[in-house]
Amino acid sequence: MLDIKELPFVILIAGAVLTGMYFANIMYDTGKIAHHVSRKISHMAGGVGFLLCPFLFSSFWWPLILSCGFTMLLLYTHLYHPFTFRGTGGSGRLQAFAEVHYPATAIPIIAVGWGYLHQPWLAIIPLLYLAFGDAVTGLVRNRIYKREVKGNAGSIAMLLVCALLAYFMKPYYIGMAGAVVATLAEKFTPTKQYLDDNLTIPLFSALVMGLLFWLGG
Repeated sequence: MLDIKELPFVILIAGAVLTGMYFANIMYDTGKIAHHVSRKISHMAGGVGFLLCPFLFSSFWWPLILSCGFTMLLLYTHLYHPFTFRGTGGSGRLQAFAEVHYPATAIPIIAVGWGYLHQPWLAIIPLLYLAFGDAVTGLVRNRIYKREVKGNAGSIAMLLVCALLAYFMKPYYIGMAGAVVATLAEKFTPTKQYLDDNLTIPLFSALVMGLLFWLGG
């Protein structure tokens, strides 16, 4: 059920994510960091929001509504006002819809994992793999290779981060299977206009984890 008393938590999470996206704009505008680095700030801000959801909300409804809201907001700004969230996507990356895919993938994952299967972490962990695992791999690669490239160092860093996040899932091997799938999805997914790892990381890892849970955990 939708608990109206949890509305302050909705405002808190939305405000935190919007603040992260605003900070990404500031960092992008300085010209000191590349766009593929500035957008990781938004990744992690969204990740903090998703991470808080199982602790703050009694049902899946508010996380689902938040995901729908941010999907519509980012789709609208991408199409009509790309300068608004330029540090996240928009004018910095017009050829891809990656920033829209990020919250959009949360909609079916939360609906099925939390709403249908009643497992909050089964829904949230795949989104954390994208939020923090993909962010770390981008930062590591930028540090080592000085450009946006899918090098092995970043994949190793992502797997380590995802392996730690997998501890939220019980039994652990389900989360670890998702971590491996998320890392492989990030490594081998090409970036195109309607396909990128913001889609494949959470969707593929959620699918594998959901199947393992459904088969018996």
